[in-house]
Amino acid sequence: MSFKYLDKINDPEDLRKLSRDELELVCSEIRTYIIDTLASVGGHFASNLGVVELTVALHYAFNTPVDRLIWDVGHQTYPHKILTGRRESLKTVRKYLGISGFPKREESRYDLYNTGHAGTSISQLLGEAVSRDLLHKDYNCIAVIGDASIATGMALEALNHGGHIRPNCLVVLNDNYMSISKNVGSISNYLNNIITSTFFNQWKKVYYTILKWLPLIGPALVSLSRRLEKGFKDFLVPGALFEDLGFHYIGPIDGHDIHNLVTVLEKIKKMDGPLLLHVITQKGKGYIPAENDPIKYHGVTPFNIEDGAMNVDSKIGYSKIIGECLIHMTTKNPAVAAVTPAMIEGSGLKNYSIKFPQNTFDVGIAEQHSVAFAGALLGGGVIPFMCIYSTFLTRAMDQMVEDISLMNLPVRFVVDRAGCVGADGETHQGLFDLGYLCSLPNMSIIAPSSAQDLIDSMFFMEAYTKGPIAIRFPKASESADNISYTKRNLLTEGKLRIVNEGSDIAIISIGSMLDTAKKTRDILEKSNMSTALIDLFWVRPLDIEGLMNAISRAKHFVILDESYLDAGASGYVLNRINPKYLNRYIKTFAFPPDIITHGEKNEIFKHYNLDENSIASEIISFLKN
Repeated sequence: MSFKYLDKINDPEDLRKLSRDELELVCSEIRTYIIDTLASVGGHFASNLGVVELTVALHYAFNTPVDRLIWDVGHQTYPHKILTGRRESLKTVRKYLGISGFPKREESRYDLYNTGHAGTSISQLLGEAVSRDLLHKDYNCIAVIGDASIATGMALEALNHGGHIRPNCLVVLNDNYMSISKNVGSISNYLNNIITSTFFNQWKKVYYTILKWLPLIGPALVSLSRRLEKGFKDFLVPGALFEDLGFHYIGPIDGHDIHNLVTVLEKIKKMDGPLLLHVITQKGKGYIPAENDPIKYHGVTPFNIEDGAMNVDSKIGYSKIIGECLIHMTTKNPAVAAVTPAMIEGSGLKNYSIKFPQNTFDVGIAEQHSVAFAGALLGGGVIPFMCIYSTFLTRAMDQMVEDISLMNLPVRFVVDRAGCVGADGETHQGLFDLGYLCSLPNMSIIAPSSAQDLIDSMFFMEAYTKGPIAIRFPKASESADNISYTKRNLLTEGKLRIVNEGSDIAIISIGSMLDTAKKTRDILEKSNMSTALIDLFWVRPLDIEGLMNAISRAKHFVILDESYLDAGASGYVLNRINPKYLNRYIKTFAFPPDIITHGEKNEIFKHYNLDENSIASEIISFLKN
């Protein structure tokens, strides 16, 4: 596929050589390229289609990378990657050894920070701006943040700080929650032209300077004038909050009008102080199926361009199983409730939220609040299930300790995407949770190794009142034919499972590693090695007696843990094994303290020697020596 403009753009410098009249065609080519490419390889989709014009305008108006451009979250940076020399590489996005789906410093000098979690960009923006001013340098600092991310506690803290120290910087609020409103019209455009004009801002300074020098009445007139100016802006534009926080508000403007975007940005470069530009965009812009259902097309697998149809997985995902379990529970027990920090779809709660809207609490991107809120729900008799990704739970560590564990509150933590997440990569890997969950006072932990285990555990947790309890499970799916929500297995707290016994080697498998452990056992048995397999379904409380019995029958043992080696359950287990058996311990197969990149899980496991062939080979080598 060839393009008139994109084929010539290998760097934003090439973009800035074009005339403004050519930018609309550049945007059209970028959008076409994204649609055609992701139809073949998948990736984040609707969010990227929505920021095409904004990305082009920013790189055109500002001298990147001298001017610092920071992206919040970063799943909307495909147009940015296309314009910064990675157009062909987009075909490898989220693939093993391919480019990341998020900004990544190692990829390009245009990616200032590795991002993936929301709400960090304004803090980074202020750091960049203050550093510039302390060293007396001259460049612009810009952050792009979404309407959901700007509501995070961290972003609001940064806005408050920025309004206090008042460096020259620009926050671009990419608002794609609503359709283009009536405010994006002639009155708003007229007002923004006044607000951003050099003439207006220069004479405003002169006006206030003159007022200050007037004897007696000067300060009062300054105060009155500022109040009148603020009242006028509050009446016509929705930016009062940002003005109160100390940011000069501009907008809202149409984020798909490339000509006006560039005009406004060029004017903003001449303004002083902390600024906030409110831009209205549409997720999925330019591709009708994504415009109509931006949630469905947020992240896509390969799809048919003509009708948007994606390949349908006949299996049921673990996240969806969670939602179905909660539907069954709440149907019989209206005290059950689900809490989630802006992850209704990701945590499988969509159908549940439709059926039980009063029992569903999406608190936004506010992980700290969500945990404390879930704990307080218990006070009135509600049974809270805190549904969250492993990678995001780390944001609420203080609340996990202070507001849940120390008070022994029986919040049910449903920790999704635990372990290796594959394509989302390093910022989303769920490799820390077992380490800190095992260290929390009063916390019980279940690590199911199958979909039916997941169902059985969820219903067990409903009636669990001893204290906080967590269930952690990977991003996985199974055939719906293998599961039942009504014919469940009764669980005994703190009991491990002996899958089979053996005398040469015992494999202790923690949760999600059971399938790999079984395949490893089969390889070892073919080499005439008697292999015991222990499913450590209950991590905490640990079945010490059962574990000792299993280990005592084998000459050696290993542990399989889909976590970081120093942040998993291995240390917790080894510290509770009778010292007389520790000389039988060979090693723990887990991820090293490395940055675990993106790609298919099987590729990542093989790279780190965590596949069954690598594990079996190492065990055989050890036992034969």
